[in-house]
Amino acid sequence: MELSRQQIRTIMYYEFRNKLSATECHQKMCESLGINTVSYDAVKVWFRKFKAGNFDIEDEPRSGRPIEVDCEQLKQIIDQDKNVSTRTIALELDVCQKIIVNALKRINVTFKFNRWVSHELTAEDKRKRKAACLALLRNQRKEKILDRIVTCDEKWVCCSNTSRKGGWSALGESAGSVARRALTNKDVLLFIWWDCRGII
Repeated sequence: MELSRQQIRTIMYYEFRNKLSATECHQKMCESLGINTVSYDAVKVWFRKFKAGNFDIEDEPRSGRPIEVDCEQLKQIIDQDKNVSTRTIALELDVCQKIIVNALKRINVTFKFNRWVSHELTAEDKRKRKAACLALLRNQRKEKILDRIVTCDEKWVCCSNTSRKGGWSALGESAGSVARRALTNKDVLLFIWWDCRGII
């Protein structure tokens, strides 16, 4: 028997009250009711409403789909989740996806992939690196210590790469960052050594 939208939303509300996440709720519903019962985007939208204190599972009365969106409301949704898709926003605001795309262009927001960084550096890590660089510069002025340094660089060749996510950013705003995934026993580490005269 096919469930109504109100019945599906009641189940989502029940799982929300049981402290499940949107992902866990979607997985549980797909396992017990079928994979086409509800989309993950729809579960995310309703869980966001529940978290905001809106527990009404009925459709709001409308004379028709709006052809414009509130730009301030759109900015608030993006500020809460930089990785949110235009489809999810369209579901939440009950407009077509194309309207969301056009509205994002009007408020000068673009989708950018996060840039790779080797590690997530803490403030203490950055302080130590700065101190080490300043110490090397002081020693170079006294003893030309950098001419005696042998430097090494390394590169991991990974058999499995982490997929990057993207997020919405204002024009001129830099993209986010994501740390690379943990290494496996199939990865290969390459080294190169050089001094002031060239590669060793």
